[in-house]
Amino acid sequence: MEDSRAERDLLVIAKVIGSSEFPVERPAIVGVDRETGGLLRLSPFPWKGADTDPPIQKWSWLHAGTRASEYDPRPESREVVGEVTATAYVDAKEGWRLRWPFVRPHVVRSLEDAQQRARDGAGTAAFIRPATDADVIQLPLRLRFRCDDEGCSTYHELPVLDWELHQIARATRERYGPQWATQFRQTWGAPLFERYDVHVLVSTYAQAITRPYVAGLFCPPRAGEDAHAHAHHVEHRSHSVPPGAQTEA
Repeated sequence: MEDSRAERDLLVIAKVIGSSEFPVERPAIVGVDRETGGLLRLSPFPWKGADTDPPIQKWSWLHAGTRASEYDPRPESREVVGEVTATAYVDAKEGWRLRWPFVRPHVVRSLEDAQQRARDGAGTAAFIRPATDADVIQLPLRLRFRCDDEGCSTYHELPVLDWELHQIARATRERYGPQWATQFRQTWGAPLFERYDVHVLVSTYAQAITRPYVAGLFCPPRAGEDAHAHAHHVEHRSHSVPPGAQTEA
């Protein structure tokens, strides 16, 4: 196995929790490599407890030493060597104008296209735009959606390994008890896909190269926002998320 060590600058766009059932998935972050513009997966990512210490934010730039993964055949995957340093942050202002350039090159038409890319060895992570009738199903968290593509008429149901969504679900259960599912879906279920231009970051497992899961969500507004509208949007989201479950938008 190649041991090509290299320093990388990575913009974090997703944080992935581990899964101990087959296919096993190790905790990871997925981001965009500054040098190549391609997607890059750091796996396993060196979590300390539930997250790094201090916590790594989505949309932050990281600087880290990396090397080729010994046990992960996915072309985007690398292992971390040494310390990880957060260096900057990409803001969500102006309708996520600064974030879109890092996402748009990695959007594919459908889940089937993403799976074919994995079969061809072209990549194992991509963004997909779901139709607006998508929804989240609880326990275990799964996303049910159709691709926003004329050639896709099938509903897909994928497990969710997005760290942020799991943290919000946990905090909602602690706050609302038996009513948590209703409260959770009011913000993160079907209404999310109706109100925002959601794109789903899909990854495949190292142990099952064409089997997909949800690694993260990209949720810009459906129309660009001016400064006043953006401030209102941020304030609204801060009140809609349970205490202890901050979003990283």
